[in-house]
Amino acid sequence: MEYSERQQRMTLEKYLSAYFRKNQGVRLGETTVVSRKLHGNDPRTPGDIRIYTDQDAGRYYLQQTEDDLMLHMDVFHEPASLDPVFVARRIWDGVDGYFRKLQEEKSDEFSKDRITELTKYMAQRILLRTAGGKGSVFDLASRTVELIPAKARKPETHVHLLFTVKPQFYDSLLFIADAVEQAIMNQGFEIRRVEKIIHCEKEIETRPGLGIGLGLPGFNSPESQKYRAQQNRLQIIMNLACAFGSVEEAARFLESLTTAGNIFLGSFAKKHGDGDLKQTLLDLSNHNLIKKGRLASILTDDGKAIRDFIRNHQKELEAQVRKSIRRYQIVRHNYRTYRNSELKSRKSQLTDHKKVVSQPDRAWLSDIAIPETVVNASVRSYLEGRTHMTIEKKDIKVYGKKSFAPIDTCIAIDCSGSMVGEKLRAVSYLAEHFLLTSKEKVSVVVFQEMSAQVVVPFTKNYQKLQDGLRTVQPEGLTPLAKGIVESINLIKRKRARNPLLVLITDGIPNFPLWTTDAQKDALKAAKMIAENKIRLVCIGVIPNEEYMTELSTIGKGNLYIVDELDKNSLVDVVTQEWEQYKYS
Repeated sequence: MEYSERQQRMTLEKYLSAYFRKNQGVRLGETTVVSRKLHGNDPRTPGDIRIYTDQDAGRYYLQQTEDDLMLHMDVFHEPASLDPVFVARRIWDGVDGYFRKLQEEKSDEFSKDRITELTKYMAQRILLRTAGGKGSVFDLASRTVELIPAKARKPETHVHLLFTVKPQFYDSLLFIADAVEQAIMNQGFEIRRVEKIIHCEKEIETRPGLGIGLGLPGFNSPESQKYRAQQNRLQIIMNLACAFGSVEEAARFLESLTTAGNIFLGSFAKKHGDGDLKQTLLDLSNHNLIKKGRLASILTDDGKAIRDFIRNHQKELEAQVRKSIRRYQIVRHNYRTYRNSELKSRKSQLTDHKKVVSQPDRAWLSDIAIPETVVNASVRSYLEGRTHMTIEKKDIKVYGKKSFAPIDTCIAIDCSGSMVGEKLRAVSYLAEHFLLTSKEKVSVVVFQEMSAQVVVPFTKNYQKLQDGLRTVQPEGLTPLAKGIVESINLIKRKRARNPLLVLITDGIPNFPLWTTDAQKDALKAAKMIAENKIRLVCIGVIPNEEYMTELSTIGKGNLYIVDELDKNSLVDVVTQEWEQYKYS
């Protein structure tokens, strides 16, 4: 083991020990929470994990008589019925890999037999539970415990672990968490990001005989089961809304699953990808929300309940989606960038009604602060012994000024056939994020087949944005030149303030505008961007890097080459550019 790795082990030991002494927990990676206390969350904010600092995990789950004997780890994922045997075996492999890593550092202390002994010892003391059953990792991996029948399993939202480990071996937690994440993904389910940890106190009645729980107080109580069912339902709805772009589209999708046949699923496959659609149907089947009929996939009673719930609470659910978009935490990445833009934003002067100043010599054209002026004149008249108030020039107060650089963003999207599925969802999420987190206007231009069109004119209205994005269906060629020209015309026609043109494409132009050479036409159009003093941001992928470098240079814009067009990379890139332009 390298010196840096040994240092990381020591740092993790001190880091976790310090938090545990304060009765607090920490997040490991993106999905895992570990502490010595009880965990829980609210179905309205599933990414916010509460750690109850007054509830010891060992006392609550195992009826231990002392505090701080057990570590409590939860690894979060989408609602799923995980196979505990598969998870246990991956954890066993992870623990074995951990001790083999230690062998590289101290080979004299960790022989092959010693590693086998330590791995077995630890596997016997890690208690695991998923929707499929519970027990020690050793017993589950050996299949010596009885599992919950598949039909009786209810989807859960995290893998629950209880175990003891000495502080000098705290770095084994990273191996265990990674093993659980891999087990979740290998079973075809998505891991879920922990957005925030909240430390609080909560009086919870400790009941004997609960055994290993799932981190929610009173797990077997009717109230808790109802609470958990609500959480799972909301999580499923949010996943559907994310997959199809909106709560409205999710409802339409569920309504298309009828006994008469899934005649409308073709339109969903065209927009979201046939593979993604099949995966969504598989996930719903795993959650017992749909079943395969003779002619088509149809909703079960649970699926119909979710469909009806969406229709009856659509406004509240849409508000929850908007809230989650606003609260999205940007993940910073490293990209290969090419910077050519030196364009600065032009600031506007606005009246600041929170700031009142004395009247300067040329302030007669400013906004007079009437209340402050009257008060000032009244005080002066009283102190001078006047019987009536008079207003003189020295009494006048005016409102101050503040600088503001509005940035109107036009997003030009390549909607050729290669953008179907996750890429289009990522771009749509980017547009929604900017509309909801800024006070400026957003527009969307798509180019595909042989033309380009404005699907969302400059607007601050979220519903108009969603209505426009819903009409987009990726197909055909990439008329990049036409898309650029259409974007420039929209910006000029609407007199956009400090316009920022975001160009997103995963390919090379293959349909021309003026000549027979599509690539030269796109370069000519890019030159028009610089001539019209529009700040350009290009986002492309590695295969088209050479051409996009030339295009961004001619357009005097900045280019970002990303590994893939997902929402993390898009939001990160455009947020950075937007802030740089706004405050330049």
